[in-house]
Amino acid sequence: MMMGGGGGGGGRRVQEARPQGSSWALIRRAAGLFRPYRWAFVALIVLLATTSTFDLVAVRLLGSMVDEMSLSGEASALDRLLVIFIALVIGSSLLGVVQSYTNQVIGQGVMLRLRSDLHDHLQRLSARFYTQNRTGEILSRISTDVNAVQQSVTGTFTDFLSNLLTLTIAFALMFSIEWKLALATIAFLPFWVYPTMRVGRHMRDLMRAWHQETAAMSSHLEETLSVSGALLVRSFGRQEHERDRFEASNRELYRLAIRRMMAGRWFNMATGLFGALIPGLVYWYGGRAVIGQSLSPGDVVAFAMLVQRVFGPFASIARINTTLLSSLALFERLFEYLDLPVEVDEKPDAARLERARGAISFEHVNFAYGSGGRLALEDVTFEVDPGMMVALVGPSGAGKTTTTYMLQRFYDPTSGVVRIDGHDVRDLTLESLSRNVGTVMQDTHLFHSSLADNIRYGYLGASDAEVRAAATAAGLDEMLERMPDGLETVVGERGYRLSGGEQQRVSIARAILKDAPILILDEATASLDSRLEREIREATDRLSEGRTTVVIAHRLSTVVAADLILVFEHGRVVERGRHEELLGHEGLYAALYREQFHDAVVPGA
Repeated sequence: MMMGGGGGGGGRRVQEARPQGSSWALIRRAAGLFRPYRWAFVALIVLLATTSTFDLVAVRLLGSMVDEMSLSGEASALDRLLVIFIALVIGSSLLGVVQSYTNQVIGQGVMLRLRSDLHDHLQRLSARFYTQNRTGEILSRISTDVNAVQQSVTGTFTDFLSNLLTLTIAFALMFSIEWKLALATIAFLPFWVYPTMRVGRHMRDLMRAWHQETAAMSSHLEETLSVSGALLVRSFGRQEHERDRFEASNRELYRLAIRRMMAGRWFNMATGLFGALIPGLVYWYGGRAVIGQSLSPGDVVAFAMLVQRVFGPFASIARINTTLLSSLALFERLFEYLDLPVEVDEKPDAARLERARGAISFEHVNFAYGSGGRLALEDVTFEVDPGMMVALVGPSGAGKTTTTYMLQRFYDPTSGVVRIDGHDVRDLTLESLSRNVGTVMQDTHLFHSSLADNIRYGYLGASDAEVRAAATAAGLDEMLERMPDGLETVVGERGYRLSGGEQQRVSIARAILKDAPILILDEATASLDSRLEREIREATDRLSEGRTTVVIAHRLSTVVAADLILVFEHGRVVERGRHEELLGHEGLYAALYREQFHDAVVPGA
């Protein structure tokens, strides 16, 4: 959409600013997202520790109840133990509700901030980013990837903390019962550390590959299942070709998904097997201790239950660890976008431009779309007084649209200065610059909303009467009369319910409503037939009164009345003057004129 007249974006993809450093650096950066919620996080840890303590003390009480039974103790002692046991279970359940709420507040808050930061940063990136990246890829990062991170943050991370606290408290209770058996249990744990890290790294690589392929599929679907894409596929009979492309991507996702699900399968099997065998080993050892009268039956039962509470969470931590490590791939992809440099940024002390008079000057402006590439603009210098109409003409790719991009600061010049009312545009706030420059683009973009909403986008505070007046000025009355819902008619995706000329007139109405002192018309009548072109030209002539207008047109009939015509070729201004002067020069402008109108008389010539 934003391809420049000077050969703009090309097909290259923006190099991603992949975060540098180790996994620990990435973890620290991801953990930094929780900083605004540190007190809620402390409360969550306290809640997790309390519920884990209640659960495990309740398990220890069961051992005491076994001892009371085996020793033929008093029934009242069993009653007291039961009351305490019930209180602990109920207390743990109630605190679990508060814990879940706190967890969601933290997790959803982090996701809110991450989505906002990502969206705000993407809004600040230059047009270069959008010309060199597919829309589906961008949407995949900000929706699919963020949603996947949300699952890790709100579920997996809390489970990790809960299990870690459970392990700590359980081991403390196990040591209080039988320290030798507790040490023997701990001795088995390191055998899980190394394979867990290996599986985690493998899962991280697979997760990254899966999300990259998902983004590629999203881009493909966004291109082929849009209105224009679907019509293009059908008009060229490429349904089978697109089906094959989609099938290849779909099968790759199938393969990666299976590899993700099966990664670490032997490790998980061994973890489950050991968790099933360990209670038998504990009862064997504990039974011998009971026979030797060094442990009570209740101690053995409590220890066996605690061991299960240890190896259950440890197995879960092992699996969670692989999930957390694999989720780093998602953070990596999001941080790649957040780390992309903002090429066109606002200075901290940027000046606010009130309503501009409309003076424009380009001073030796050079610009290239890519480093080391050919110049799209080379030593472009000109001045436009307030209220003048300047026309930019020349062959396709000569640099006309790129010149207007410099004026709107979609890009900054490689060298040279662009000024409005004497101010370097780089010294102005982006909001005030946008407010003072109105544009009707060659490629009209309309939102899937009503005509009124699309026109009001030029000035969000406009009243219904002002929207209607702008529509009338753009020649939309006849179209509105045909539509039962009038200005409330929904235009469809990208305005496909409207003809090309109607879309262009909505765009013109939007610019009229904006009422900017500088107006850019980039092939504004390209989609209109001769009659409508004349009508719109009359409307734009009225619109141009009292404001500076920059017109780009291949149809020279639309620029013969311009106060200044700049003729571009290969990024340079090769001729300048009024229509009659340029015809007399017998240069490029005269050649373009003869090519277009050798059999016709140009009005006003």
